[in-house]
Amino acid sequence: MRRTSPTHLSNDGATPRRASWRGRLLGVAACVAVASLGSSCNLDPVHRAGVNGLGPEEADLYPVESEYHRPGEPCALCHSTKGPADSVFVLGGTVFWGPDDYNARVDNAYVRILDANKTKRCFVTNCNGNFYVRKEDFAKITFPLLVSVERTVKPLQDENTLVIRRMSGHIGREASCATCHIQGLRDFASPGQIRMFNSEDEFKAKNVPLVACPPPPEFVQVEKCPEDRN
Repeated sequence: MRRTSPTHLSNDGATPRRASWRGRLLGVAACVAVASLGSSCNLDPVHRAGVNGLGPEEADLYPVESEYHRPGEPCALCHSTKGPADSVFVLGGTVFWGPDDYNARVDNAYVRILDANKTKRCFVTNCNGNFYVRKEDFAKITFPLLVSVERTVKPLQDENTLVIRRMSGHIGREASCATCHIQGLRDFASPGQIRMFNSEDEFKAKNVPLVACPPPPEFVQVEKCPEDRN
């Protein structure tokens, strides 16, 4: 909710006047004090509105407040220096099997990143299709970026490529894939969610099993891409 500066009556009781600079300074000081106790106190109204616009978490769709939460949403909106999440992401997103099904997400996909300095990094999606690159994981990342996503037949068992997709353009500076890859929208404004296949039928023809999240006990989460394993 937007808040306007409080008004007070002048000494003659008729003409409104703005709160003094001392009052505003005290408000900022209080905000900083609250933030120091671990709460988010963002003074950027645009960013704050974006975070609020995400709405509450949906426990019936994913495990809340976990690495599996909010698939398909702009991760770095909260995971930024402006908060409210504790960790900072330099890149994050969700990979889906097809263009339309929100519940068909790709586990153990290899997300390969090439930055402007020709530095390569590879990250793996979890069972809910989420991947994230924390600031400490790629401290000197330099935009723009080129990105590809590969899914093998059976990660750690059969590493032959099942499908690979490469972005036709580059990522200029946006840390949230979902800012451009908007779930449920495919038109001139967005290419739609990140997907391995361009149609749901094409994906279904591959008979790839979907993994529940949180995963069953027998699920194996791949920790590293093939090129990073010893």
